[in-house]
Amino acid sequence: MSLAIQAKAQNCESSESECAALWTEKAVSNSREVKNLTEAIELAKRKQWTSLIDVSTIEPITASIQIIRNVLGGGRFQENKQLIHALELRRSETITRIRERIVDLLAQIETRRASLASRETAQDNFRRQIELFEVGYRAGDFDTEKMLAIWEKQKILGAEIESLVAEIKQTEAALERFARPEITKEEARELVVKQVTEAWKLSGTPEKLNLIVLDADEKKRIFKSEMLKIFPEDVKHLPDELQPRGIYPTIKNGTQKIQYIGKAEKFGFNFVLFRRLN
Repeated sequence: MSLAIQAKAQNCESSESECAALWTEKAVSNSREVKNLTEAIELAKRKQWTSLIDVSTIEPITASIQIIRNVLGGGRFQENKQLIHALELRRSETITRIRERIVDLLAQIETRRASLASRETAQDNFRRQIELFEVGYRAGDFDTEKMLAIWEKQKILGAEIESLVAEIKQTEAALERFARPEITKEEARELVVKQVTEAWKLSGTPEKLNLIVLDADEKKRIFKSEMLKIFPEDVKHLPDELQPRGIYPTIKNGTQKIQYIGKAEKFGFNFVLFRRLN
């Protein structure tokens, strides 16, 4: 997929067919499953014609019968044709599933943006009404209870807008994750290590980095099995919340210490970073 088409897709978030096609093309070109299926199909097609002749037997009569079966559509040649058909069908189904997911995400973004525009218009109109209500309130035309209800409605509108903005950002992020190249956790970890190492070198710090990267869950909490890699006994001696650049012993009253760097997220994978000090 060309960089121009990728850039065009990035700026297109409508469920219209052209926009959906751009995102689908991007997602399909980055799909590891589609790539694997395409490679399997190409390999099967290369083997298809070599399957016409079976030289696995040294018995001339048996070999002749096998050649006839293959030429007439039987034997391994027929099995290979069925395999190619099954692989092509699976690839088609995979592309259809990708397209449907893309259209669904784009429709969600479009719907939420329409709702956001409607809420923002309602908020602007209500804000002007509130200005009039507040003038009346100061003049004694409205009691406090009525004004509290009006202000509460204003807060609700504001909260709805904030929620829609957050939902749009989340859906846009989901769309981008779905369409980008598939990354494994190890690849994401390697990228984190590379970026942190480069930043450390640029800082000019003479000390060694000794980076430790631990896996974390979706809330960026370290898995217990990972925590035991640097805190072999327990974590009761640690504070409830680790502070960036904070230095902590690996065991209670121990001399081995580590420094907490912070949290990192790459391609949907969460990590927590430390460095070993001695």
